[in-house]
Amino acid sequence: MAAAWLKSLLFGALLAGTIGPIALLILATAARRGFAAGAFAGLGAALADLLYALVAFSAAAIILPLVAAQAGTIRTACSLLLVGLGLAMLLRRPPAAAPPASASASLWPTFLLTLVNPMTIVVFAGFVPQLPVAGSPAVAAWLAVALFLGSLGVALVVAGAGAAMGAVLPGARWQRAIRAASALGIVAFGLAGLRGG
Repeated sequence: MAAAWLKSLLFGALLAGTIGPIALLILATAARRGFAAGAFAGLGAALADLLYALVAFSAAAIILPLVAAQAGTIRTACSLLLVGLGLAMLLRRPPAAAPPASASASLWPTFLLTLVNPMTIVVFAGFVPQLPVAGSPAVAAWLAVALFLGSLGVALVVAGAGAAMGAVLPGARWQRAIRAASALGIVAFGLAGLRGG
């Protein structure tokens, strides 16, 4: 059981450590709004990974074939969503006098985007056969928590890097540049998903 737990923990860390649209979003959030906001964004991503892990460990044999049958449609829809998110980030200009949002406001958007991120879906579908199969709901939950902790740990490191970047490169101009670079990265991931679909 310890080996299975460690394998799940490492998979969660690898999942969060993959440079993709969610990591870019966490990085940009932390650079723009500080570590706390980035940490909440990372928590949102890790909670989505936890939800996927609970499903994967407890019902993968039933769910994954259904998802695989619609993989092309799911990938296209999720890729379009990423392109839309990136374009919205590029085009939207925050008002100069906008009141600062609470740090926790970044949790739910990142959670929802992680759920529909094509990379998350593809990586889980490809890696689940290598993950330990849970024999009971309690074991499934235990392994899912391991995956969550691995994901959260790396997400917090990404948030810390973003916050450090925001501190080193202060000012509205740099924040716009970081946001634009992240947005372009998210659009690129969406376009790559469309091309692959």
